[in-house]
Amino acid sequence: MDLRQQILDAAAGLFQTEGVNFTMQQVAASLHISKKTIYTVYPDKEALLMEMVDMLFEKIHRRKAELAALPEPLEVRLQAMIIALPEEYAAMDFRQLDALEERYPAVAARVRRHLETGWEPTMRLLEQGITEGRIRPVNLSVLRRVITAAFEQLLSGGEEGTSYAAELDAMMDILMNGMKERTL
Repeated sequence: MDLRQQILDAAAGLFQTEGVNFTMQQVAASLHISKKTIYTVYPDKEALLMEMVDMLFEKIHRRKAELAALPEPLEVRLQAMIIALPEEYAAMDFRQLDALEERYPAVAARVRRHLETGWEPTMRLLEQGITEGRIRPVNLSVLRRVITAAFEQLLSGGEEGTSYAAELDAMMDILMNGMKERTL
């Protein structure tokens, strides 16, 4: 594994435990290298965070493509694709957008840009579901904006005592099942 990837992986691990507050010194210490070595690869922490964001979303898009190709029912694939995370990030709490916005606004803007792009596989699956009558016809442009806004809200911080995963599950339940009382 090359040094760039080692630094990214170490920083991602520290982000999981420390949030945006991890330091370049912590990254260096975890790799048993000098901070100066990190700065030969990344000029500053913001550049490292930018690449971490890009790497995460690249992996998310690959995961979505894998999920779209599964032989699962359309509704199962769709739900999994909307909240797709690579397995190595499944336990990570991404509710750091406000902290990023405050300290690294360019990184927060990059996250938002990523949230708004890469919807093609999900949209194709939604269109298929509507065509097959498995999903009621909805305005897909509005739905995409609703989901994006929901993710932005989740990423901006959660309810005290509620896990990121639980909030994702609640969001998906509302999106997939609506708010109406279920009848037998």
